[in-house]
Amino acid sequence: APARDEAAALRRLPVAALELEAEAERALRRAGLKTLGDLADRPSAPLAARFGAGATDRLDRVLGRSDSRITPRRALPALMLERRFAEPITTADTAMAVIGDLAGAAAGVLEERCRGGRRFVARLYRSDGHVIDLAVESGLPLRDPARIQRLFEERVGALADPIDPGFGFDMIRLAVPRDEPLAAAQLALEGGTAREEAVAALIDRLSTRVGRRRVRRFVPRDSHLPEQESLALPAIDLPDPAPWPPAEAGEPPPRPIHLFDPPQPIEVIAGLPDGPPQRFRWRRTLHEVLRAEGPERIGAQWWRRPPGDPGLTRDYYRVEDVRGRRFWLFRHGLYGDECADPRWYMHGLFA
Repeated sequence: APARDEAAALRRLPVAALELEAEAERALRRAGLKTLGDLADRPSAPLAARFGAGATDRLDRVLGRSDSRITPRRALPALMLERRFAEPITTADTAMAVIGDLAGAAAGVLEERCRGGRRFVARLYRSDGHVIDLAVESGLPLRDPARIQRLFEERVGALADPIDPGFGFDMIRLAVPRDEPLAAAQLALEGGTAREEAVAALIDRLSTRVGRRRVRRFVPRDSHLPEQESLALPAIDLPDPAPWPPAEAGEPPPRPIHLFDPPQPIEVIAGLPDGPPQRFRWRRTLHEVLRAEGPERIGAQWWRRPPGDPGLTRDYYRVEDVRGRRFWLFRHGLYGDECADPRWYMHGLFA
């Protein structure tokens, strides 16, 4: 039901909001019923008898008295094949074999169109009217029948309950609701294309088996804050992810692979006002700094600063202790300009 203020606004609407026929609308106005509130205050039966059931039905829908569901019209799939059986098939293995045959027929049609499927949906119609839906996705356009059938086998294997044929399936339908261009690929002598397809096939199988949101791939993000420089997105949605910035030849990595979230506070002895760390204590262990490189100064995002955030600057250092372990530390805040006693944090570890 609509909220109180919304209900009051609806009651002030004219009867034209019901979109009735012109004759019925004129009859309502002649009867002195000019707004929806005038109609809502009267019993429904006399209104339906005089102005028709359509007037009361539309009034109830507008005022939220009745449940008016919206049934969307689904877009037709790019390709749909089906097979009917004179006698229902009673085993899941036979049903999977039929899906493989339909995948082979679909592959021929897709090849003629120079297309490949990204999503395949199989519907198994039981003779008692129950329908079982199986859907698989692919990171790259696909039309290999063997791979399509294997994805469906992975989907069936990941089901909590096995497929129950009941009294048998009398029809099986395979649809390709999503397809993309797929031209014939020339395999490189060194196997580059084969390796890419092998990785894509592995991602497809894992996503089908454990869930598309559990298999992720890191992609670069346009942000200068280290903890926001990458995003973990479903790998099946990223067949061709954006390239990472190339590393400088002969230089050590500027950022560690392992980051702490959130950064861990540490105790540091460093020169003022912006000297590198000389000694720090982390997890009850004292580390003597042998080498330090920095600072790499990173400012706060002033355009996204939440209320109460002072927006302190970070000074990052790559340090190495006397035992050869390398850390990524930062001073949070500029001494004297932003705070009187900047704090230090451990943000990451180098391999």
